[in-house]
Amino acid sequence: MQATCIGQVSTKDLPPAGSATFTDSSFFSRNGSDAKLPCPADVRERCLLQDPTSKDRNFSFPPVRYEDLGLIVKFGKFPEVTVAEGQCLWALRRALPAVPVPEVYGWTHDDSQTFIYMELVSGETLEGQWGQLNPTSRVDICKQLSGLVTELRRLRHAPGEFFLGHINREPLGDIMFTNENRPPAGPFGSVAEFHDWISWANKLPLRRHWPGKELSEIPDPYRSGLPDDAEVVFTHADLHPSNILVSKDTESPRILAIIDWRQSGWYPDYWEFCKAAYTAEVHGEWMNVYIPMFLKEPSCIDTWEDYARSFGY
Repeated sequence: MQATCIGQVSTKDLPPAGSATFTDSSFFSRNGSDAKLPCPADVRERCLLQDPTSKDRNFSFPPVRYEDLGLIVKFGKFPEVTVAEGQCLWALRRALPAVPVPEVYGWTHDDSQTFIYMELVSGETLEGQWGQLNPTSRVDICKQLSGLVTELRRLRHAPGEFFLGHINREPLGDIMFTNENRPPAGPFGSVAEFHDWISWANKLPLRRHWPGKELSEIPDPYRSGLPDDAEVVFTHADLHPSNILVSKDTESPRILAIIDWRQSGWYPDYWEFCKAAYTAEVHGEWMNVYIPMFLKEPSCIDTWEDYARSFGY
């Protein structure tokens, strides 16, 4: 496993997907070199203690906190939890140290579940703090977000590795696509190929209305609205205030970490805005006033939303 270059990430440098423990991480320097990450059985037991309703869940579970160890464990089944998120955190900490993300301590698998061990960041969600921030502080947070988005877009593929997909070259993990009845989204070799797949996947449920027709023969009035010349950039894909951790200082709040990178990957540059706007309150202040301070609205927003609704998102 090689060190990732600043501003660049290679799939060849990523830690193995099977299991990984980073003994050079702060978890071990803080808790001792002989410290152990909690085993899956312990995590499940603690999850039940912290949230008894989790016994009724199957794929997704609330993250499990170990305050005394400075640790939080995210676990669950595909597609809710995948090792790609852990690999993403590992790569970003090394390739883009100016982008604050939780430090990842390791991951493992047990009984079809993936366990990602990461830093417990001491902060509040922007969603929870927003009502306590004055207009000046809100604008300052958006300026910080603008800088972080710019920094994130500095990330580049390693030479010869261009693709659209998860950081580990697996299919994209956006929740628009992770439907068991829908084929995997990628990886793709070009933006046009990605857009063609969106059009194709969108037409799959329409086959019953076009008997005897190939999918390529079914018209798609939206396809021309997707820009095939869009730049491919690394994208969080869920910049919702609940995924932005800030300091508790309401006068001069600082962004401490961007969390929940499970949908992240290489997408067309318009994707970040479209997802952020689509998950915001319709015509709300966050959508109309603040998101445009850190993301530029793309001309294809209406087309994207048509596809999103068609996908049932």
